[in-house]
Amino acid sequence: MPQYQVDGDQFCGLASALLMTGRSTIQTLFQEDITEIIVRAENGYIVVTNAGRLVIVCAGTIIDTLMKTVKVMRIAAKNLYKIFEGR
Repeated sequence: MPQYQVDGDQFCGLASALLMTGRSTIQTLFQEDITEIIVRAENGYIVVTNAGRLVIVCAGTIIDTLMKTVKVMRIAAKNLYKIFEGR
């Protein structure tokens, strides 16, 4: 996101906090693991996708591309899970 001054470490820390809160909420309500978190604002979005031992984090400013981004991240997460889990 070139138009924003975002520190990578800070962004990852915020994504981690989102993931921990979301994971706790989903575990409490549905007793299952979280798949993804989507946070949407008027001018942007953040998607955090679970990939087994890894997490994929993406942010965008074009709302019309949100669902395409989610689809690509789901495919990437599935492929990364296979690679790192050996399946």
